[in-house]
Amino acid sequence: MINTILNQLQKFIPSKWIRVGALFLSRSFHSFSSLLFSFIVGRLLTVEEHGLYSQYLARIVVFQAILEVGLQYSLIRYLSPIVSNQRINEMSYLLRASLRIKFYAILFVLMVCFFWILENFFTNKWKIDTGLFPLIDAPEHITNVWLVFLSSVGMSFFSYFDAILVSHKNYKILTLWIPITGLTRIILLLLFFFWNEGVLQINHVLFSFMTGTFISWIFYFFYFDSTIFFLPIKKKRVSYWINRLLRYNQWIMLASFFAILSDWMEILMLKNQSDAGIYNAARIPMQGILILLTTMQSFIMPTMSQFTSSREYKNYFKKLYIFILLLVLSLIPLAFVGSWFIPFWFGEEYYQSINVFWIIFPGFMLRIFFAPLGTALFTLDQPVIIAIEAFLRMIGSFVLNIFLIPEYGVMGAAYSSLFSQFLGWIFLLYLFYYYFKFDKFPNILERLKA
Repeated sequence: MINTILNQLQKFIPSKWIRVGALFLSRSFHSFSSLLFSFIVGRLLTVEEHGLYSQYLARIVVFQAILEVGLQYSLIRYLSPIVSNQRINEMSYLLRASLRIKFYAILFVLMVCFFWILENFFTNKWKIDTGLFPLIDAPEHITNVWLVFLSSVGMSFFSYFDAILVSHKNYKILTLWIPITGLTRIILLLLFFFWNEGVLQINHVLFSFMTGTFISWIFYFFYFDSTIFFLPIKKKRVSYWINRLLRYNQWIMLASFFAILSDWMEILMLKNQSDAGIYNAARIPMQGILILLTTMQSFIMPTMSQFTSSREYKNYFKKLYIFILLLVLSLIPLAFVGSWFIPFWFGEEYYQSINVFWIIFPGFMLRIFFAPLGTALFTLDQPVIIAIEAFLRMIGSFVLNIFLIPEYGVMGAAYSSLFSQFLGWIFLLYLFYYYFKFDKFPNILERLKA
């Protein structure tokens, strides 16, 4: 049936545009399903449980960044030409090397999770409290830590498999496969809710989040020939690719890790579960802005990747920022919609989230302005600068939160979210002022890259 519809559409629309449109809709549905999942969870859990879930989710995202070790970028970079030239053996060496790197990352995160469990058991006895992890009573603690670990592993492999399909340019399978994770999560969540007669617990939410990803693994191997992972290998070639991937990934991995820490710093540092729930309720509508940023990046990156001079970037930015200004102006009414929607959807106990929402909303609007500059750094092959900019935002977030949260609680976290990004953004403005004036970046940054 799907093939029949596609054949009919190809009579009127070029097949290339159909593939792009279908993939865009598929990725948009995946992002939207994640947003819907968050809305449902926030509605069905109490404020305290919602806060604890958001603290768990923050750890999942951080662990995922560690487990990905930048492979979602480097696989596309190196695997695509190998696939195009049909070098099957080299493909197996590269995949085996990438799996070896992921294995070491999994061991590292597993040790962190063991420390998390020990800290929970011996906090009172040994006076250990690093503040890195939420503490609750056993046995739920062990179960939930295990679900957090498995969720991060599942999500890291989701991006890994995605990169392999992109490298093979298998967009049809990619389009059909991507939505499975989000759809499965929502179905499982609702099944738990109705099976338990309207009672939803955190372990139900974490289990639904984790299982959705692993079920998508099953469907992935229905579509993709897995024999490539089991071909005989040469150890020297695998070692070669491990070294090459690590050299390429180090700055991208650091940039990704710093950026995620910066984005989730408030949730990571809020100790009070009610405060975390109130903050997360205000932050959830902002996921729509993040979806918009991802979509915008997918459109402008292919265009900018063709530029070879600062003049081309400058002329493109002049046109692009007219549309961005119009876009931001059109999104301003969402501030009033969001402040109405939060208590309507989450309940009266979330009224404080309205004040948080009003504070963090301008920061997310500013992200739209600065996103093209960060995207340009990727197309200019500047991983060192990307990592430095993300590090500056992370440091700004950490410093502000460490002073503001103990004094002002959730409102301090909100102000930190707004102002902590400015250090990185000022750095970006300086960089591109220098780049447009001299057609290069500052010498010290060029030396770092070398």
